Amino acid sequence: MKVWKKLVSVGIVTATVGLLAACGSTEKSDSGKTDFKGETLTIGVWGGNESEEKSLDKMIETFEKDTGAKIEKKVYTDYNTQIQADMVGKTAPDVFYVDAQMYPFFSQNGMLEKLDSDKFEADKFYDSLIDTFSTDGDLYAVPKDMSTLAIYLNTEIFEKTGVSVDDIPTSYEEYVEWLPEFQKKIDDVYGAGKVFAMSYNQDLSRNYHLAIRDDAQPIEKDGRSNLANKKVVENLSILKDLVDTKAVVTPKDVGTGWNGEAFGTGKIAIMDEGNWVYETLNTEFSDVPFTVRKMPTYKGTEGSMMFSVGWGKYSGTKQSELADKWIQYATSEAGMQGWVEGTGTLPSREDVAKAAKITDNPDLKVHLDAWDYATVWQNGVTLDTINKAYQNFVPKALDGSESFEKAMKQVDEQANADIDAQ
Repeated sequence: MKVWKKLVSVGIVTATVGLLAACGSTEKSDSGKTDFKGETLTIGVWGGNESEEKSLDKMIETFEKDTGAKIEKKVYTDYNTQIQADMVGKTAPDVFYVDAQMYPFFSQNGMLEKLDSDKFEADKFYDSLIDTFSTDGDLYAVPKDMSTLAIYLNTEIFEKTGVSVDDIPTSYEEYVEWLPEFQKKIDDVYGAGKVFAMSYNQDLSRNYHLAIRDDAQPIEKDGRSNLANKKVVENLSILKDLVDTKAVVTPKDVGTGWNGEAFGTGKIAIMDEGNWVYETLNTEFSDVPFTVRKMPTYKGTEGSMMFSVGWGKYSGTKQSELADKWIQYATSEAGMQGWVEGTGTLPSREDVAKAAKITDNPDLKVHLDAWDYATVWQNGVTLDTINKAYQNFVPKALDGSESFEKAMKQVDEQANADIDAQ
């Protein structure tokens, strides 16, 4: 399973702002140098799955052969906490992974060197992703890949219940009306409590696109939590409506650790999940037939979530030109094609989507097309703090022990207290 949440409370390194600002710019002119023999570049990454590790090692091998440079890979286990500590100690890697969620913190605290948009072919990337890693029109990280949410359908369950996958609802509102009858048919075939119609996650990173409908503002401009706002509560209440059908459960409710396992073991018929699950289903659960459809609309508009990671250059690097070469290579058409074909992630460049023939795969194309309307999981420096509070209290709203409004007020109270303390 691809894990996108390398998260940390951003208040732990308050001294970083002044420290890194003192480093100054290390940007050098691009001399066109290609031979870096004898030079070393350190890259900061988190541990990935086997395919990611193999793909990265292959990229490193090719880069070293082409440039003569030596790449030292620094793998973090608690990524954002450890890399921030390295920045305070002035031992940070020259280039490093920048999660979209954490980009505001890294950029606001002077950890990233500004990048030349032309040099890194920004016009080749999906606009929303370039915007994700830019501030005031300036680019500070280059997106290496992306993932979006889509709907996965277990076609065997549909066939056994006599329901066509073409008859599934196209909106969340319609799902509320449709799910009870579908669950009844599932119970008739599999027995009550054995298989459920649909799964969901109690995580704001999955629910945020619902929270913002009708221009609602779950987070204030100053970063404070605003989930108890009337419009936000109304938006998120669709989750309660879905749960109340008794056909929608969490992966934990069916004794599994995540959606892919629940779906792959045949315990749910429908899930919303990122494209990282695609290869898992094809390899670990190859006997499960499935198809992929776009996310349901809500309040008349399309929506999904988008997750992305970029390559950023440390503002204190002494290897600026070599760092540029690495980022250029890793995010080039050829470099990115090798990466996405090896990892199953989606490319952030439009030309790579065609070259890697992702547009020819109808299931992955659903994910790819979502870039145009998906909400990027990013909003200031307090998003993780707010999400942790949300995870603490949203279960009470969904099991009916508290009203949604009261639960969201508790989210705001906890999150804002934590924000104030930071």
